[in-house]
Amino acid sequence: MSESLKYELCCAARILFRAGLSVANAGHLSIAIGNDRMLVNRFGPSFATLTPSDILTVLYDGTVIEHHPDVSPYVNETIALHGIIHRENPHAKAVAHTHPPATVTWSCFREVPDIYDQESCLLAGEVGIVEEDYEGIAATENRVLPLARKLGKYRAAILPNHGAVTIAPNIQLATVTMILLEGMVARNLSVCAAAQATGKTPLAIRMEHALTAKREIEKIPFLEPLWRDMLQRLRQSDPDLFESMRTARIN
Repeated sequence: MSESLKYELCCAARILFRAGLSVANAGHLSIAIGNDRMLVNRFGPSFATLTPSDILTVLYDGTVIEHHPDVSPYVNETIALHGIIHRENPHAKAVAHTHPPATVTWSCFREVPDIYDQESCLLAGEVGIVEEDYEGIAATENRVLPLARKLGKYRAAILPNHGAVTIAPNIQLATVTMILLEGMVARNLSVCAAAQATGKTPLAIRMEHALTAKREIEKIPFLEPLWRDMLQRLRQSDPDLFESMRTARIN
């Protein structure tokens, strides 16, 4: 089971990279596997190059308890963010943290983005803002707890001047939620720019209507075929990942 989860985590990371939602080698993805343990990518490789050998088994306090012998098991102190989120939110089996460019821009406004399109309706009532000023890397208990508690109410949290965190029952949905969030804030930025350029006043979708659309869309089993499609695209763009998995199975 752990090996397949490592593979899924690598696929998620590369999908986020291909979507332009990662910066350099910042960011982590984690999957809770019970007994206060999680799978998480080691610090060093970017989302663009992760392979299963880069995935560590780590205690929620950041202690590495299992790693591939050929790689450095280093994780920096920001891994505490994931451990505390998992600990405080047992329903959060998967956590994604990265720095999507439009979301980072929007985070400077300290506002929940409006809903202007159908896809964003899926996040109606699901996006929260961590009310704090950026004071450096969030790695200590007192810095991370407000975020962890915010995620007790929302599926996505925007970190001011920093990035975003999404949670879900699985890494596939956490990844898609991050992509939806970036699309949502990118739409807000483009609508704001269009409003300024034209002098026209934009009309957002009312929350009650967005929630109705959300319920209707959620009846459609979209995640499995969408993830299958993403993997198909990934097979074309990142064949090395799938070759590494095939080799690992043979050995």
